[in-house]
Amino acid sequence: MLVLSRKLGQRFQVGEDVRVTIVKIDRNSVRIGIEAPGDKMVYREEIILPDREHPVNADVA
Repeated sequence: MLVLSRKLGQRFQVGEDVRVTIVKIDRNSVRIGIEAPGDKMVYREEIILPDREHPVNADVA
């Protein structure tokens, strides 16, 4: 797993056509923006793997 440190407004690229931007940082959460072409689907893990335990409270995610 690649672990990155980013500040508010900073971005990183995934492949050639997916860009992720840090748009808000709160005490217990980080909001990210994901720019991807229409043929690239972006899902939250708890939606596609609902039976899996997640360390983050669903109200926060």
